Amino acid sequence: MLRSLLISLTAESSYPILGGLGRPVQAWFLGQLTRSHASLASRLHDEQGLKPYTVSTLLDEHLRPLRAGDWVQPGELCWLRITSLNEEVSETLQQRILRKIPKRLTLHKMDFRVDDVFTNRAEHEWARETSFTEIAESFSDKSERQLRMEFVSPTAFRNNNLDICLPMPGQVFRSLWEKWNAFAPESMQVHELWPQFSSDCILVDELTAVNTTHWEFAEGTRGAATGFAGTVGFSLIPKGKVKPGWKEYWDGAATVMQSLTQFAFYSGVGHHTTIGMGQCRPLPVSHSPTQNRIPLAVSQNGRKLNKRSRR
Repeated sequence: MLRSLLISLTAESSYPILGGLGRPVQAWFLGQLTRSHASLASRLHDEQGLKPYTVSTLLDEHLRPLRAGDWVQPGELCWLRITSLNEEVSETLQQRILRKIPKRLTLHKMDFRVDDVFTNRAEHEWARETSFTEIAESFSDKSERQLRMEFVSPTAFRNNNLDICLPMPGQVFRSLWEKWNAFAPESMQVHELWPQFSSDCILVDELTAVNTTHWEFAEGTRGAATGFAGTVGFSLIPKGKVKPGWKEYWDGAATVMQSLTQFAFYSGVGHHTTIGMGQCRPLPVSHSPTQNRIPLAVSQNGRKLNKRSRR
């Protein structure tokens, strides 16, 4: 089960925002988890590799990250978002943490009243639950070859100890492929060639209000990162235009691409998703005239890429 829940807060005093608050939110979340399931909290803290959860930084009333230099005023509405990517964390969130959530919380010396928790889409568009099976069964081999994603908090990818802060298809879909295969059932694993296929056969065809942001963490000495935010459109190139070596993989690729995009709502994209970066959501495709879309990359280089399709 995949979950996304929202916690609504009310600020109790006036506070300056000193930077991204993902680490204090992560510490609060792990603290709540320790109270309810200490062994799980310990594993999540100590184990290396991809983590089965994400947390946001402190969000404003529009669910946009509060940034260094902003001020929170008494009575102001704020939000936190937590997602879970496996059954154990999802079950603990639902059955233990939510039943014992405190009436107040403190983040980096800032005090908030906890007003409510939203767990499903009927309550809020950023709260919902699903499963890997439900995501995969939502699409067919005739899935839409275009998609749009809104990257709400700075998103970046690590390579050779540097931040890559561009929405390159190979980086975006490699990140989602790694997280999907880390937590999805074995029978639903995506083919190992997907990262290279996505790099060669998916292009960026829209950039709307995309900017890079230097993300200072509130703790200051704990570092910073640079990432991009905004709306990005991606397209799977037509089968007739892919290189011969990819043609046998092209069938079913749109289904994989759309499934990974829906999964991104829960998993986040890129690195530092456990401390507030990489928060994103799929958006409806806008079928605007071709001249209004901006092609930013031309692919050079599609057998089916989901393992189930190879049976």
